[in-house]
Amino acid sequence: MIDALVQQGVVHFCMAPGSRSTPLVSAAVCHPKAKTHVHYDERGLGFLALGLAKGCQKPVAVIVTSGTAVGNLLPAIMEAHHSHTPLILLTADRPHELRDCSANQTCDQVKIFQSFVRWQTDCPTEMDEPFFRSLLAQAYFASMKNPPGPVHVNCPFREPLYKADLRTIEGKPMELVFPRHAIASYRTAHARGAILVGRLPMQGDIHPILRLAKRLQWPVLADVLSNARCTPTEEQMRYFDYNDKPRPDFVLHFGERMTSKKVLQWLTKMRPEIVHVSPRPELQDPERILTGRVQSDIHEFCEGFESGFDPTWFSSWRDEEPAFEETGSWTEAHAMRKIGQILPPGFGIFLGNGMPIRDADHFLFPSEPRSFFANRGLSGIDGNIATLAGLAEEMPMLGIIGDQAALYDLNSLPLLKKAKHPAILLISNNFGGGIFHHLPIAASPHFEQFWANAHDMHFAKAASMFDLPYMSFAEMQFDQTGVVELITDRSENARYQKTCHPSLSLSS
Repeated sequence: MIDALVQQGVVHFCMAPGSRSTPLVSAAVCHPKAKTHVHYDERGLGFLALGLAKGCQKPVAVIVTSGTAVGNLLPAIMEAHHSHTPLILLTADRPHELRDCSANQTCDQVKIFQSFVRWQTDCPTEMDEPFFRSLLAQAYFASMKNPPGPVHVNCPFREPLYKADLRTIEGKPMELVFPRHAIASYRTAHARGAILVGRLPMQGDIHPILRLAKRLQWPVLADVLSNARCTPTEEQMRYFDYNDKPRPDFVLHFGERMTSKKVLQWLTKMRPEIVHVSPRPELQDPERILTGRVQSDIHEFCEGFESGFDPTWFSSWRDEEPAFEETGSWTEAHAMRKIGQILPPGFGIFLGNGMPIRDADHFLFPSEPRSFFANRGLSGIDGNIATLAGLAEEMPMLGIIGDQAALYDLNSLPLLKKAKHPAILLISNNFGGGIFHHLPIAASPHFEQFWANAHDMHFAKAASMFDLPYMSFAEMQFDQTGVVELITDRSENARYQKTCHPSLSLSS
C-alpha cells in the first residue's frame, strides 16, 4: 500500500504515534523514497499535511491509529475538501471481528468523513498484492481528479502488528491521465468590462488572465490569494476598496470567492452581467448575482474570449494609495505595509483568517514577488501553525495570524523547528478577537467576554517552552525560525480603519 502511493508520486507521509497503525508506519519508515513527519496531535497532524499538500501541489498521506485519533482529523479534512487540497487518509482500524463488541479503542470508522471526502473504502484484512496496489492507485486518482480533495482508506489490521524483518518491494505506477476542460470561444459585445480574480486552481493561471486584461484594457481587481501581486501590471487596481469605481457592463470572475466584502456589495448594487470561469464545478456566487457560468481551463478561455473595445474605458479608473495616518503606535494596517517593505525575497506568506487576511488584502503589497497562502476553504482559525510548518517544507515562510488562532494551535509550535526552511510566526496580539470590533455586536455590554474573548496573555513563555526564539516586531529576523509578537490595540486598529478608510468597515 505504501509503495503504491510512492510509485504514484506521494512523497510526504504524516503520522502520529499509535499501536494499530504500526504496519502502515513501519512500511513508510522503511521505504527509501518516503519522507516521514511525526506529530503527537492528530488535529495538528492533519493541518501539517494540509500545508505540505498546498506547498508541493501533490497528495500527502496521513496515517493515524484507530478511535478518536481518526475523529481528530475532521477539521483539516473539512478544510481540504473546501480548498481542493488532496490528502490520502490511511486510518488504522480493528479487524471486522472486533467491531460492535465493545473492543477497546474501536468505533465505526467506515464512512466517518461522509461528504468531506472524494472517495472512501473499507479495506479487507487480507487480499493479494495486486489488489492493494490497484486500490491505492485508485485512491491517488480520486484525490487528484477535478476537483482535487481528500480520500479515505480505512485499514483494519489483525495482530501481530509488527515485523522486524520488513522490507520494501517496489512496484510500478499505474498510468493516470486527468482530462482537461476546453471550451469554444466565448464572446460578448460589451466593451466596458472588469476582471475579478480569486484564488486560482493552478499557480500559472494568473498569466493568461493578465494577458487578457492587457489585450482588452480592462481593470483587474485581484484578491491577495490570486498571487497576481507576484506579477504587477498596469491594469491591476491595488486599492480597489478605497476608490470609487465606474460601473462596468460586464464582469469576468476567475477562480474562487473574493476576500473583499466591498467588491460583492459593489457588484450587487451595480448589477452588471457577471460570468464566473473556473475548471472546477463549484458555484462561486454567495450574493446570487451571477448571470453566467463557464467550466473551462482558464488558459483556453482567455485565449478564445472576445469582446467589444472602448479606448476610453480604462482611463476612467483610478488607483490611488490611501494616506497613512501616523498614529504613534503600530496598527495591523501599518504592520502589513511595513512587512511588504522588509520581507526578504523567496519568502512565502501564510495569512490567518479574521483580520490578518483582510489587512493583507488591503495593505500588503510586497516589493518582491512571492506566493500567498491561507486556509480559506472554510476560513477557520484552527491548525494555522501546523499549516505554516507544512508550507515551510517547500520554501521560507512568514505566517501572520491573530492571538486567538495562535492560542488555538499552540501544541503545533514544535512543528516549526522541524521544518526544512525558516518559518517565522508573526502573532498579532491585540488580546482578543479583533474582527468582531467591525460588527454591530461590538456595542453589546457582554462583548469583551463572549465575542472578543478578552485575555491578558503574551507568547514569550510559549516560545520558550518549545525552545523557539522570541522577538518583538521591531527586532524581527528572517534567517531563523522563531515567534514574533506584534502588540496592537483592538480599539485603535478598528478606529484607524473606520476613521481613515470607512470602506474597511465589515458588515459580516
